[in-house]
Amino acid sequence: MKFRYLMALSCLVLGSAIAQTPAPTFIKGEVLIKFDTRTQLDGDDPKKGVTDKYKIKVNVSDSVVFDGTIECLPYIKQTLGSNQVGALIHNIDCLVLNPKNPAQSRNIGRLYGTIPIDEKNVYRFQDGNLKIGIFGAGTANGFESKVTGLALGKPPADTSPAFWNRLKDQAKITFGREVAGKTVTITVTKYDKMEFQAHTLSAGPVQIYPEVTLNGAMVYDYDRSAWHFQNVTAGYVADAKRSLDTLTGNIRWVESPQRKLNGEGEYQFDIRVNEPPPSEASVFNGPADESAFFSESAAVPSLRGTMKYKDTMVNGQVTASVITIDLKGEQLTKQQAMYFAKMLLMSCVVPLNAE
Repeated sequence: MKFRYLMALSCLVLGSAIAQTPAPTFIKGEVLIKFDTRTQLDGDDPKKGVTDKYKIKVNVSDSVVFDGTIECLPYIKQTLGSNQVGALIHNIDCLVLNPKNPAQSRNIGRLYGTIPIDEKNVYRFQDGNLKIGIFGAGTANGFESKVTGLALGKPPADTSPAFWNRLKDQAKITFGREVAGKTVTITVTKYDKMEFQAHTLSAGPVQIYPEVTLNGAMVYDYDRSAWHFQNVTAGYVADAKRSLDTLTGNIRWVESPQRKLNGEGEYQFDIRVNEPPPSEASVFNGPADESAFFSESAAVPSLRGTMKYKDTMVNGQVTASVITIDLKGEQLTKQQAMYFAKMLLMSCVVPLNAE
C-alpha cells in the first residue's frame, strides 16, 4: 500500500463565500523530487546535512506561477553527539501572468524562508521565517506576509508491534454524507492524523488573495488508502467580511497494478467546500453501498483531478519522483485555487510525499 503523508491538504480549498466573478480555475504543473536522504546513509539514518530536493513549477489559473525549490533537512536523533534539527528551506519565485496574454509573465517577488521541524515531526511555522515578499510595481503596492501556526505531522516512522497495537486501541471515527438522497457512512479504525492548529497561510502573491487560517485534522485511512477531512475549517477575511468555510471529501491513493515495474500511481482528489450535512429525510431512505461514499458530486463546489506519479524505485523504496499535477476547480474562485496551491507549496509538498 502506498502511503504519502499529507498535511495535504497536501494537501484544501477556500470556501465559496469569497465574492468574485466566476472564472476557470485550476492548478497545473510539475514537481520533481530527489530523495537523497534515502540513498546517502550513515547506518540506518541519513547522513547529516543531506537534504531531499523538490523542484516546483505550478501554474494557478493563469494568474500566478510558482517556480523554485524546497529542500527538506530531516530531524536526526543522535545517541552520541548533538541531534540534527529538521527544516524546510523554501526559495520560490512568484511570477504574475498577463491576463490578456498568459504567455507573458513578470517576477513580482519570492516565497522564501526556513521552517523548523522538531523530533515529533511538528512543522513549527510559528517559529520559522517563511513568508512571501512582493515588490511594488505599477499601481500595485509591495507587501510581506508571514506563514504561522503549527502543523502536527505523523510521528517518526515506526513499524514496531507497539505501533500497530496503538492503532487498534484508537477510537473509531465515522464519516457520513448524503448521496442521491441516501445516507452513506464509513467507519475508520486504523488511521493516523495530520492536525492543523491556527496554521495561517500568507496573503498574496497579489493582494486579492487573503490570508487563510486552517484548523482541524486530515485522517489517513490505512484500510482504504485515503485521506478524509475531519472538522477542517478555513477562516479568512474578504471584502471586510469574516467567513469560516468547512472542507470535506477525500483524496484517494490508487496504484498501477504494475507499480513495482513501472513506478506509477496517482492521488485522486474530490475535495468539497461547504457540503451540506446529511438531511433528516435521508436517514429513512436506507444506507447505500460504501463505494458510493467516494462518488463525485457536481452539486457542491469542489476540487477534482489527479496528481500522477512516476517513481524511481530501488529495492522497493522510492528514490525519485516525477509528479504531474492536473486539478480543476468546479464552481471555485481564483482565490480558492490559489489557497490550495499555497497549501501544497508552503505546507504539504513534503508531507504529501513522505512514505
